[in-house]
Amino acid sequence: MRTDALLSLQGLTVSFRDRRRRSIALRDVGFDLPHAKTVAIVGESGCGKSLTARSILRILDTNATIDSGQVLFEGVNLAGTSEKSPVLRDIRGGRIGLIYQEPLTALSSFYTVGNQIMEAVRRHQDVTRKQARERALDLLHAVGMPNPAQRLDAYTFELSGGQQQRVMIAMALGPHPSLLIADEPTTALDVTTQAVILDLLQELQQSQGMSILFITHDLGVVSRMADEVVVMYLGEVVEHGTKADVLTTPRHPYTRALLASLPGRGQYRQATIQGTVPTLEERPAGCAFAPRCAFARPGLCDVQRPELVRSGGAHVRCHAFGDAASMFDLSLQPERPERTKTRESQRFGERILDLRSVSKTFEKREGLFGQRVREIKAVQDISLELRQGETLAIVGESGSGKTTLGQTIVGLHEATHGQVMFATDGLDRDITDLSAAEWRNVRQSIRMVFQDPFSSLNPRMTAFDIVAEPLRQRPGGPPPEPDLVTKVHELFRLVGLDPEMSGRYPHAFSGGQRQRIGVARALAPDPKVIIADEPVSALDVSVQAQVLNLLRDLQSSLGLSYIFISHDLNVVASLAHRVAVMYAGRIVELADTDEILDCPRHPYSEALLSAVLTPGRADQDSHLRLPGDPPDPSSLPRGCVFAERCAYATDACTHEVPEMRNLRGHLVACHHAEALVLHGLRNENLPESRPGPNS
Repeated sequence: MRTDALLSLQGLTVSFRDRRRRSIALRDVGFDLPHAKTVAIVGESGCGKSLTARSILRILDTNATIDSGQVLFEGVNLAGTSEKSPVLRDIRGGRIGLIYQEPLTALSSFYTVGNQIMEAVRRHQDVTRKQARERALDLLHAVGMPNPAQRLDAYTFELSGGQQQRVMIAMALGPHPSLLIADEPTTALDVTTQAVILDLLQELQQSQGMSILFITHDLGVVSRMADEVVVMYLGEVVEHGTKADVLTTPRHPYTRALLASLPGRGQYRQATIQGTVPTLEERPAGCAFAPRCAFARPGLCDVQRPELVRSGGAHVRCHAFGDAASMFDLSLQPERPERTKTRESQRFGERILDLRSVSKTFEKREGLFGQRVREIKAVQDISLELRQGETLAIVGESGSGKTTLGQTIVGLHEATHGQVMFATDGLDRDITDLSAAEWRNVRQSIRMVFQDPFSSLNPRMTAFDIVAEPLRQRPGGPPPEPDLVTKVHELFRLVGLDPEMSGRYPHAFSGGQRQRIGVARALAPDPKVIIADEPVSALDVSVQAQVLNLLRDLQSSLGLSYIFISHDLNVVASLAHRVAVMYAGRIVELADTDEILDCPRHPYSEALLSAVLTPGRADQDSHLRLPGDPPDPSSLPRGCVFAERCAYATDACTHEVPEMRNLRGHLVACHHAEALVLHGLRNENLPESRPGPNS
């Protein structure tokens, strides 16, 4: 144990038991967390990251036990403390705070924000209700909550995702903890909100001297936040060192494979890690990573578990760094597949979709008898085209209207104004106002892949029936059963799944496999257009690479056109041919991907790009901070919708809506687009002062 350690895990082993067997979930986990530092735990789903955090706090399922090891926190061994001990109750939520991945799972919708923060404060501090309320208000101020006095009496469902996460942070910080455990706190957030939350955590750490245990699978976040990195695989620590050691000179083949799986700009294919994380029951006898390792040596790696040894400034659990090092040649870097095409050399087919001034307004009735109608302008005056074989990405913050636009195109919402023209049989057809029977025909050609691969699949249907359903509902009638079986099995092979797995139910598949089933279902009726709504945002980087490669391969072989909705600009940079940037229901910029990435013309695009986190990027801490929140879609500002948050806004911006102008093929809706010099991803550092349009 290091002398500067606030928390020290030593040989921690946790297992799950059922009637038949005992399965080891954490095996000999050990690392130190120094005072006022951040240690990040990374790895794929199922590698034990969250279980490590729950074991520290003793928040374990009834069938889980700590078999051996120590969890030393401020001199107290939490692993050897009774769960009913007052010492543990004082530490849990008091000296150690916890932020969950999904705020709504930890926040109550029946109590106000203020009541929930006050409860956390009074549980660990001897204060009156009035003092607790004052403390709650101070905490909301500290976490940057807009209008904190008003939000104090709001309910959680009245807040945005970023605001809910701020409430979670305020609750965790209420008792002045010395350690904050953040379990995937930004996974579901868009890049600008994520940047705000990360800024907030760093500022609070500096002002309060906290240590942070940060759990994530996002290596970009790790490069921004961590001082030290712990890489876990199947419940074991396989590499541990400083951020520079682990991210710049990774040693373990698993760490190297994770970094190689990151999306690369303009890259046609991504490197992947073969196979998936095995279940606890399938734990290999030797090295846990051996079945997926490109460097594994039969007779050694599959038989003998490697020890954790020191290599340079890091510790690594791999035979290539132990006594058998001479058997391995790790000089070869993991291969990144070469691009077979560049964006400049690609030519696309005819126009297949044409959106003409499409708008979607929802009506919400309020008041005692629903007499007052509030109009929510989710999508406003959208015009764009999609060509055969092209990928058009739509990016923007949560609430910008991306998903509503996609659902309007596919007919899940009826457009309030405008037209969606779809090219079929050589003719443009308006598909904005169709009967239910007509929509069934159109949906054979325009399909959708949803964000959550689990909730979008019927848990009561087998994978076979899920994929076969669009074929059975074909307007001309279902194909004969033998042909149906052949077609479904072909689709399973096409998306990289074994047809023998088709009889399983969704819960029996991994997240990446479930997303492949969703893609197979979308491909069943031989569509021309696929609208992919955040299809990889919930996936590990290794699984994400597999799904993105699949989408590329299908586009190449079938000539598919994609509308790719995402808030991950690293993914967009690797996949899309053109990018449309949306804000408050409007498209504010539209251009080729490289043009947007290198030379954005709209201030909002610049802010999005500055918030992108990529391991190795020099300016991770230099992002632009957007003040406030996106405007209420039921009460949009009079002029430019971005003016209230824009550093370059003038009086004209607050009174006049900017027209979409064509600047040499670059479409932008900004009054000052010609005068501004904005910064993209190729710029290593952002200037401290921002030149305005008149400077």
